[in-house]
Amino acid sequence: MSPVILPEIEGHLAVRVLEDVMADGYGLVRTDCSPAVEIAIVHDGSDRGIGETEAYVALLARSPGMKRLLDEAVAFEAEAFDEDEPVSGADLVDWFASWRVAVRTLLKQPLPPAAPVPSPKA
Repeated sequence: MSPVILPEIEGHLAVRVLEDVMADGYGLVRTDCSPAVEIAIVHDGSDRGIGETEAYVALLARSPGMKRLLDEAVAFEAEAFDEDEPVSGADLVDWFASWRVAVRTLLKQPLPPAAPVPSPKA
């Protein structure tokens, strides 16, 4: 079994605009559930600046892909690293070069627009 950094969050994840009685903001939301399940929430930027909020939203939007890439990094030659066995430097450099391209590609992708999540009806 390959090691993982965090527990797997199943389902389709998207960044959504959240409207709440207490505060509005953004959430990383599992959208294949009904109702949608909020995984992480960033409140609006009024108290800390919209730039910081936008940075957190960008982080949330990319987090499922980054988690997958970090899991790949932890799993690469995991048994050899765990058992303190030799690992081919050439293989490691080749793997890292392609992994780095995948990370860069993910980080440069435009963010999807945040979609509103309907407030629950009382």
